[in-house]
Amino acid sequence: MDDLRGMITFARVVESGSFAAAARKLDVGRAAVSHQIKLLEERLGTRLLHRSTRSLSLTSAGQDYYQSCKLISEEAEAATRRIQSLSDQPVGRISLTCSTNFGLKRIVPLLSQFRLTYPGIELDIELTDDITNLIEGGYDIAIRSGPLDDSDMMSKKICSTVRRICAAPSYLTGKPKPSTPEDLASHDWVTYSRHSGLLSLTKDNRQYKVRIQGPVHTNNAGARLEFILGGHGLGLLPEHDIKDQPDDSLEILLPDYNIPTLDLFAVYPRGAASSLKVRMLIDYLAEQLFIIKGRDA
Repeated sequence: MDDLRGMITFARVVESGSFAAAARKLDVGRAAVSHQIKLLEERLGTRLLHRSTRSLSLTSAGQDYYQSCKLISEEAEAATRRIQSLSDQPVGRISLTCSTNFGLKRIVPLLSQFRLTYPGIELDIELTDDITNLIEGGYDIAIRSGPLDDSDMMSKKICSTVRRICAAPSYLTGKPKPSTPEDLASHDWVTYSRHSGLLSLTKDNRQYKVRIQGPVHTNNAGARLEFILGGHGLGLLPEHDIKDQPDDSLEILLPDYNIPTLDLFAVYPRGAASSLKVRMLIDYLAEQLFIIKGRDA
């Protein structure tokens, strides 16, 4: 049993890229992972990993041994998923990452309801606007906006939201209000790191592209909203941010022009597709976000 535990731990370390990420995936402390690898190497009488302060790499013996550990780890996971699939009650730990602003406003309340419905679920949630590596971070699901980069991950679209150009009345006071796409370039903008800086609009089958820039740039969607409300410039906001504000706090500009919708996806490793708890949570989020969008319409 000690050998099997060590082999599974070793496979997790290799796949995750660090002891910390493996510990998170295994739901144990980092010291426990380090101890398991040390015992495994002592039993085998050879070193499996080259360790440094910043990275891990396999020794030649470790490369060969990993192939066997990988098969055992995959079989253990598959057996667990088969047993769990026999029950309609999901159990176990789900690790999820999502952007901070959307996570707090929409995802966390839904996760709370999901866990009340299925108390056998444990949740590990990280809210960050950084794009995290699911495998290295040990995440089961990431909520991300599209379009998505090509990868070996699987994804399911869980909702789409309209985006609008907005400004606070305090910013527009004394300034000419934009009436055409060309007018937008002469205004200050609160820009967001996840946006390219090139705004695309369409009307009557004609497309317009405008380069936007301004005195405030942020990587946080909540901060973007606050700076727009503070009168620092125009901004591109998803409809759920706009609807959460008092009617007189934001003015929608060029409402007759269409902007590409913001599509949100649940992204997950291929191995998670057969996990009952992951499938049920993704389906639940998609269903509830659809209901919320219907209420907001």
